[in-house]
Amino acid sequence: MTTTTSTALATDDVPGVLVKTSVGDVHVVFDGDVHAAVVVACVHGLPGSARDFIHLGRELRRRGACAVRFDMPGFGRSPPLKMAPSSTLYAPQQRAAVVAEVMQRLGHRRYAVVGHSFGGTAALATAASFEAVTALALICSVGVTRHRGLTIPHEITRQLAGIRELPVVGARLAAPFIDVVRQTTERLGVRGERPFSDDEIVDQMQLLGGIDYADLRGFARRVRVPALVMSAEDDRILERAVPFTLAAALTSSPLVTHHHRTTGGHFLQKRAAAAIADWLTVVG
Repeated sequence: MTTTTSTALATDDVPGVLVKTSVGDVHVVFDGDVHAAVVVACVHGLPGSARDFIHLGRELRRRGACAVRFDMPGFGRSPPLKMAPSSTLYAPQQRAAVVAEVMQRLGHRRYAVVGHSFGGTAALATAASFEAVTALALICSVGVTRHRGLTIPHEITRQLAGIRELPVVGARLAAPFIDVVRQTTERLGVRGERPFSDDEIVDQMQLLGGIDYADLRGFARRVRVPALVMSAEDDRILERAVPFTLAAALTSSPLVTHHHRTTGGHFLQKRAAAAIADWLTVVG
């Protein structure tokens, strides 16, 4: 399998690359020299895209590092995967395997990984599962316990695609939950590059339904590289206890740095990009 470069696929003024993997094409954007000593894989949240890391990418580039900003499958310029509702690709460990495969195919034998919000689940699993990872940064990340941003019970998010496919009544039964998700994301200020269709919202709910907090706690215990947890008191999606519990769960990391800010909200990868880049270039 190969990689193909296409500037037409760029999400901003930086060229984009499509990487052909075992699960489909994944679009990434580079900030900086791909041969830099410090390379950082940046995994966005839900919804999200490579654009979520424009500020961090520029800060890393200024410090001589390279950011590899992902459009995870089904987001940004990466085509969606055709998955059954029960597909294991919804699980963090399988999305971590996508991150690791892309980095390997790009020729990066050692790299740090950053995850924002929901992307923290894949970043955590990547750091726990692949020896190529040198450092982990979790920015306003989903933790090892449920958070207030999850307004629909897991039992429903896991089954929403199946509910929607029920004959005659499926679409009617699923519609209220889809509306709740759309209204909640608007209220919290979490938006994609364009409005999402009902199908895309159902896919996102399947991803959320793939979270297993016991698995995440296991991944946290297996992280053996320096780790940064960044959080903010005024985060409207994650309550205060979530990042503190997450930092405490990283029991095997040789260095856990937790920066909890008074302000900054849920998008510290933008508002605290310089501080995150400083940490990554020193530790990563």
